[in-house]
Amino acid sequence: MMIREYSSADVPAMRALWRRVFDESESFLDAFIRLLPDIGSAVVATDESGGLLGAAYALTGFEYQRRDGTRTQLGYLYAVAVDETARGQGTGAALSKAAAELCRRRESLIVTTLPAEESLYAWYEKAIGTKHLLRREAHTVAARKTVDIMKLTGTEYMLWRENLLRGQDFVRLSYPMLEAQRALCETYGGGLYATEDGVLAAYRDGDTLIVHEILCARGDPAVSAASAAASLGCREAVFFLPTASGGEPYVTADAPLASGTVWNLTLD
Repeated sequence: MMIREYSSADVPAMRALWRRVFDESESFLDAFIRLLPDIGSAVVATDESGGLLGAAYALTGFEYQRRDGTRTQLGYLYAVAVDETARGQGTGAALSKAAAELCRRRESLIVTTLPAEESLYAWYEKAIGTKHLLRREAHTVAARKTVDIMKLTGTEYMLWRENLLRGQDFVRLSYPMLEAQRALCETYGGGLYATEDGVLAAYRDGDTLIVHEILCARGDPAVSAASAAASLGCREAVFFLPTASGGEPYVTADAPLASGTVWNLTLD
């Protein structure tokens, strides 16, 4: 097995593997592959004949901004996928290590990921040393429209978001990274929105609106989430808020992030 950084010639096989493993929408995959050179890179594992065994994406379109004004570039491992024929042979761990190293070569001082399930936190700690957790709490509200929502462009959302998060520990997204998030939300019937009191990013999962991020200047985020659900024809909304303790594990990192750091927009 050989592991190396991907090239454009690998893209068709990478797309096919992604569809087999993740069953992702073609429209999101189109947007993600188009944006990939601007948001990071990828590593691939191949067999002796050059056939694709697996891939992992090293995203570097994130910056950790602390409330004291200091900034650190973050690397983020995303969509680690291994073909069925190569599972159970250490391919996933090797890809994860190579993707983490690629993040570091691209000047990321902290490497992070969001495991697909709770049992994988220990696996990633062993593979790439990520053990410092952010946590979040899930909240569910019934749809009820009391405030209007308005769709935003990526640039508009970025400006509103950074204004709302000023003075907090949070993760900034590059414009291409935010465009990938917008593509994800819009692919599944949602998007980036403004409310009377802030912004939210959301997509539909059946009758439920999954709110990846909700930021309010003064009011109750439940009000905005409920109104967004009603406006988009959903029965309910699920939204998440950062928490210092309790809740569920979220992003894990190989160096400490301040407890309660606002991230939310992780593509997962």
